[in-house]
Amino acid sequence: MHRLTAKGTKTGQVHSKRFSVTLLVGLGVWAFIVLRLILIQVVHAPRLASLAERQQVVEVKLAPERGQIYDRNMVCLTDNLTVSSICAYPGEIKSPRTVARGLSRALGGSTASYEARLRKNTSFVWIERQVEPARAEALAVLDLPGIEFLAETKRIYPFGRGACHVIGYTDIDGGGISGMESRMDDLLTGSEATVYYYMDSRRQRTPAPASTRTTPDDGMSVVLTIDMNLQAIVEVELERTVREYEAKSGTVIVQDPWTGDILAMANWPSFDCNAPDRFAEENWRNRAVTDQFEPGSTFKVFTACASLATGAADMTSVYYAFQGKGRFGSFTIRDVKPHGWMDFETALVKSSNVCFAQIAGEVGANPLYSYARDFGFGCLTAVNLPGEVRGTLREPTEWSSRSVHTIGIGQEIAVTALQLVTAYSAIANGGCLMEPRIVKAVLDDDGRVVEEASPCVIRRVVDPEVAAAVRGIMLEVTERGTGMNASPDEVTVAGKTGTAQKVVPGIRGYAPGKWVSSFVGLAPAEDAGIVCLVVIDEPRGRGLGGQVAAPVFRRIVERLIRGSGHDLVLGRQRLRRRVDRDPHTVSDMSVASGFGYEDCGSDLFAPVGAVGILSALPLHSLADVSGNLTAAIRPASCDVDTGAPARMPELRGMSVRAARRLASSFGLAVAFEGNGLVQAQSPRSGSEIEVGDRVFLTCAPG
Repeated sequence: MHRLTAKGTKTGQVHSKRFSVTLLVGLGVWAFIVLRLILIQVVHAPRLASLAERQQVVEVKLAPERGQIYDRNMVCLTDNLTVSSICAYPGEIKSPRTVARGLSRALGGSTASYEARLRKNTSFVWIERQVEPARAEALAVLDLPGIEFLAETKRIYPFGRGACHVIGYTDIDGGGISGMESRMDDLLTGSEATVYYYMDSRRQRTPAPASTRTTPDDGMSVVLTIDMNLQAIVEVELERTVREYEAKSGTVIVQDPWTGDILAMANWPSFDCNAPDRFAEENWRNRAVTDQFEPGSTFKVFTACASLATGAADMTSVYYAFQGKGRFGSFTIRDVKPHGWMDFETALVKSSNVCFAQIAGEVGANPLYSYARDFGFGCLTAVNLPGEVRGTLREPTEWSSRSVHTIGIGQEIAVTALQLVTAYSAIANGGCLMEPRIVKAVLDDDGRVVEEASPCVIRRVVDPEVAAAVRGIMLEVTERGTGMNASPDEVTVAGKTGTAQKVVPGIRGYAPGKWVSSFVGLAPAEDAGIVCLVVIDEPRGRGLGGQVAAPVFRRIVERLIRGSGHDLVLGRQRLRRRVDRDPHTVSDMSVASGFGYEDCGSDLFAPVGAVGILSALPLHSLADVSGNLTAAIRPASCDVDTGAPARMPELRGMSVRAARRLASSFGLAVAFEGNGLVQAQSPRSGSEIEVGDRVFLTCAPG
């Protein structure tokens, strides 16, 4: 009995120990589970939730439609094309090698390259973006696992090389890289939106609640001042000349002198905006604003303005050219041809370096510098184009004893093409420096005008009388001086030639045999509708501006007058006459703000792309805005008397030159046959005429 009791006691102790162990183990398991739950639900919850979201929720970006770029006539210069891009989900691909072979067969790429992408430890990879439709269709037929097509937008440029340096181009993601695509990128891009999808275990997508979806805001569109008809003419003539003279490069700019609008801006060599990588990087550069050069004799016009404005010279002043070799202290200045005594006008017509070195010395260093600065040299023009440089104009304290003489003839100073044409526009419009304008308006995605860039007067540089006197001499340059090759038959033009030696980095002084040939012209001479600059860099041979650059200007003007660009040259008088009938016509540039004029004051460094909200003009269409605005802002110096309709003058008995000059003063284009004196004319004298009409003359020896 005792033994049984002892045995029972031992058995109870064993069971008690087992229960305790089991209880402890159970409590430990429950403690572990509770701890894990705490770790999962509390400590690691944010990280795990993020991982789950990345596995279960797919984020898709909805790209906005990029805004368009238009020329001044609303010709679309860009377009957005929907294309297919190919991506892969490596986790869904069991045999990367097999899929890679299919990709290579359809797309033509390397099998090894495709396979390497498919084996990446990621949930998504790009295979190829923006593929051609034929290649995309070839791949779609194979129906490869884990391969998907995504729709993307590709930026295309219908005109290819046309205005390429102004328009620029975008990268594969649609970001602006150069030109207006870069400068106006924020406006053109818009803002993207995001859509979320839930992904189940079978990778089936289910749209998330509608509250997670937003709509992208499409980009705004930009209207340029460029006229693509004129741009095409300019580009053809520029390329023709660069190739003919085997030149290094060339630039042409055409500007409206009254508004500052850049009507055409071309550089050669050029590139195709659709495939910029196929061209050398130097082809991408907009040389009109990024390159500087010595202006040579084209700068003498501004020396002439300074001398007339300060009283250092007048039209009766006479100078001796020392037979083409003048000594100024320790250095010599030479002319291309020997000359003796010349009056002020002849010195500019014949482009005498010796005479203008004397004239610059009489003006003096400080006044010459001041007028050069006022004309915009050595300063940014504030044009809305990337990459602009200031040029080089040192202060008089940095000049040597010879600087005043050499700067007066266009040496020791460097300018950009845009600076030079803008300064000549000031002479053409009566003495007011205009801010060059490349952006005309901004449109919303419905095509409504949101903002309009108003013409901006920077400052008055010279009085109208001085500008008129210099224009008269520039007319003689094309009639009997170095610019005779610039003169077309239909209209009188004014201009100035330039032939500058070239400074090359690393070479002291000027590089032998290297020249920059240039010509700046006003058409018509008396009341310019356009100012055109032609610059040819390193033409073959001597490269005189009158032989190389001047004919380019003549051909451009001839093609405009004889073609659809007639109004660009001669249409300004018609617009002005319409404004003269308006009782609210402005009488002075300084008070023209009621018509959208923006006075930028005397500071050249105005905000880039000064843009104001349209408020003063009715906005029926952009064409009406541009026409009315252009007409309304003519300065007082351009006003003409109104009254009875104009009548055809009597031209019979006149020389061709005299008849052409008289007809041009009425805004008429002239065509003639024969030589000598005018024997017959059509329309006949006394007939009612309109600005822009054409007159036909028959000439014969008198």
